[in-house]
Amino acid sequence: MIINTKAKLKYLAGTCLLWLVLGGVVRAQQLPQSGLLALNPFVVNPAVSGAYDFTDVRLSYRRQWLGLEDAPHTAYVTAHLPIGYGDRLRPGAKSPRYAAQRAVAPAPPAGSWRFGGGVQLLTDQTGPTERTIGTLTGAAHLSLPARWQLSAGLGIGVLQYSLRFDRIQTTLPTDPILPGGRVSLWRPLLSAGILLRHDNLLLGASAQALNAPRLHYALPDGSTSSRLNPHYYLTGAYRLAVSDEVAILPQLWLKTDGRGPASLDTQLRVQYTDRLWAGAQYRAQESLGFLFGLALSPLLSLGYVYEYPLNGLRTATAGSHELMLGLRFNNRTRLYCAPLGW
Repeated sequence: MIINTKAKLKYLAGTCLLWLVLGGVVRAQQLPQSGLLALNPFVVNPAVSGAYDFTDVRLSYRRQWLGLEDAPHTAYVTAHLPIGYGDRLRPGAKSPRYAAQRAVAPAPPAGSWRFGGGVQLLTDQTGPTERTIGTLTGAAHLSLPARWQLSAGLGIGVLQYSLRFDRIQTTLPTDPILPGGRVSLWRPLLSAGILLRHDNLLLGASAQALNAPRLHYALPDGSTSSRLNPHYYLTGAYRLAVSDEVAILPQLWLKTDGRGPASLDTQLRVQYTDRLWAGAQYRAQESLGFLFGLALSPLLSLGYVYEYPLNGLRTATAGSHELMLGLRFNNRTRLYCAPLGW
């Protein structure tokens, strides 16, 4: 009887612990971080779809908190293009100094519409959890008076959320309360965004996981569930010409899921001849980052960021690294750098 009681207590305690672990894992899994959102805002804002007159392809890999076991690592590929009429430069124009000289053709007449489409594929692994997200996007771009342009976009996608029980360690490797193998959930994902542009000014707002999909796991003695919280992004950027060759680009990103503390990223980049740039960014109470980038040709560009943690993680990790490769196909005007340094 005593043995049975102890076994039941152990089983109950183990089950409660598993619920806590799984619930904590699910709640902790927010959408992946990125230190290069300024170079590819499309990854969080579908309104960018087809905003400019070339096909934009980005490949990125991020290794977060290097040296920390089970730390997140994320990879994605995105692509978007204009459908029909895009923002075109005059034939033969080279990569312009947008703030210094007016190398841009007149904006489309007020009241005219353009459209764009895109695709996003992202995979992320953190500890025992894995996520794969595929999204199709579309956007409409409306020209307003005085060279203002307003864009709105939607994204419809699917999330595969997997939990690897073989990566959850307990005191008993063959603990019967743990299901075996891997459990995967498929959920729809919705995103939306708006973008307001005027020459050297950009303002944007977007939301990811708007439908807040529920993540539900069945366990041997019950179940656990949670939701993926909607994520909201606000950004503002301005391009200031120092000379015909040099421009300064400050940018702010405010990110929140409505539950935890908001994250504020402050970034400052210096760009030289639209081909070389460097800068720094500060994520409030979290990290300090250093960014570098190079446009090797009208087709190819590279971006890199290193982030050093400023919180308690600095004793356990050497920091985070992120690398991005950019490709611009059908770049008829041989543009090296899109407005605002994208």
